[in-house]
Amino acid sequence: MKVAIISRGWWPAIKGGSEKFIYRIALGLSKKGYETYVVTRQAKDLSNDGSYSFLLVKHKILLPIVSTYTFSRKAGSLVNKLNPDIAIANSYWGETSLLYIKKEIKKIAVIHDVGLFRSPLAKRDLIKHVLRTNALKKVTREAGLIVVPSEIVKQDLIRFLRVDEHKIRVLGFEGVDGPFQYSYFDNGKIDIVQVGRYAPNKGQVILLKAIEIVSDKIKNSNITIKVHIAGSLTSKKYYNEVAHIAERINKKLGQEVIKVLLNIEDKDIEHLYRIAYICVAPSIGEEGYGLTILKCMAHGKPVIASDVFKETGIADNDRAIIVPRGDITELANAILDYISNPNKFKAITEKGLEFARKCTWENVVNKFEEYIKELK
Repeated sequence: MKVAIISRGWWPAIKGGSEKFIYRIALGLSKKGYETYVVTRQAKDLSNDGSYSFLLVKHKILLPIVSTYTFSRKAGSLVNKLNPDIAIANSYWGETSLLYIKKEIKKIAVIHDVGLFRSPLAKRDLIKHVLRTNALKKVTREAGLIVVPSEIVKQDLIRFLRVDEHKIRVLGFEGVDGPFQYSYFDNGKIDIVQVGRYAPNKGQVILLKAIEIVSDKIKNSNITIKVHIAGSLTSKKYYNEVAHIAERINKKLGQEVIKVLLNIEDKDIEHLYRIAYICVAPSIGEEGYGLTILKCMAHGKPVIASDVFKETGIADNDRAIIVPRGDITELANAILDYISNPNKFKAITEKGLEFARKCTWENVVNKFEEYIKELK
């Protein structure tokens, strides 16, 4: 069977959860014997072990809305020429390539989240919000099946876009790479780690303000904390804000307590998970699942997560420490509570590791193959 997979961004040129997910789907399907083609923007460092082929869309990166439209049209044209049995689109907000693909080609839309309906951040630009809404509405009508990671995304599609629920398939989990055991390197510090794109919804600023409270509380103790915030660039303005706040706090404390890391290598990200004493995910919205949380759990690390991730299904009170989104004081208290008594949360950490062991990429690809067979 010939499969075309469309995604504007591709791992690791774009290091986001949806890009990692669609890359692993392409890799898994190609290894199962599917003739797999990836349609994506021309970029450096496109990941491929030779098992699938690239069809690159070349166009000028103009205004985001114009670039998105241009990519979608050209991607649809490439797929039509390829004439695959099925087209799978990483359906970002505003991605409409499925609309330009021939009717006889079966279509699957992968939608990681529709946080634009819940998040005030996504509604600030009213014109963009309306365009995204209309684009998603049309894509969900065109797709034969819609694959989502969690029940909340399904319910949002039904509630806000009136999508036929019979078309929606809920994975219930996403994949993660090992080591699926506790790994820790003791460097004499309490290393606090957050990994995620630099975008306002990821809540790096929330974490920094919480760390300022934590630092004041432990200043007369023998506890030394080190905060590592790492991710790729989505919003330069927001990244600069995060870097500025971190610099101010470091100056106040008279030492580099906080490191703000941009676009670091995968091996360095793995090192952060390994040295982490605790992982923090303070997102305030626009999340479909939470792969970075799963990665922390796969390293046997405790996770403090906002209640956003309780909604997505990746975290609950049994396997994570849950705090209200945007609540700086509660986040600071949770960090302090764990630092003062980590054994209190041992069961939570073990439950997280147990959950991660079930979330293999092989299981994800197998589920996806079932959806493909439904449309044959």
